[in-house]
Amino acid sequence: MKTNKILVILVAILLCASLALSAAPKKSMKKYARLEFNKGEKYLTPQIGLNSYATPFGANFEYAITENIGVGGTVMISLWNDWGYKNSLIMPSVEGAYHFTKLDVEKLDLYAGLGLGYAIFNSDYVSWSSGLDLSPFIAARYWFSGKLGASLKVNYSLLGDFSSYGTFLGVVFRI
Repeated sequence: MKTNKILVILVAILLCASLALSAAPKKSMKKYARLEFNKGEKYLTPQIGLNSYATPFGANFEYAITENIGVGGTVMISLWNDWGYKNSLIMPSVEGAYHFTKLDVEKLDLYAGLGLGYAIFNSDYVSWSSGLDLSPFIAARYWFSGKLGASLKVNYSLLGDFSSYGTFLGVVFRI
């Protein structure tokens, strides 16, 4: 099981690294400026997890404070039944991300960052505890138009009873 987690993380890192390294540096004039990460813009991403046990759902919000740095937050919720007992996990977090805007990749926004949150767990039976969550992540957005795109995010929670990797697929809106 642990080998699978490590393998998924390594594949995701290799994919992002290969995309980043295969792109040439951008010229000083931005040809696709409206389809990239731009200072002052806001992004809203409803998303769903691609996990096999409990499918998390939620949303991410990000504000571009510079051409490369974004801050925001995510709230993900997981609801499931296990042996007839109801369980819920709510994970709000604040996030910071660095966007690789110097890459000449049309319609693609590659970024990496770190989230700090709190896992709020409730169960009829299981005795797991709520606690802090620290999650480094890598992600990408592909823009279909100036206002609509798709996102893919892979993270790894490092702390607490809920430490694991996660993959999230979403629809991103530039607002």
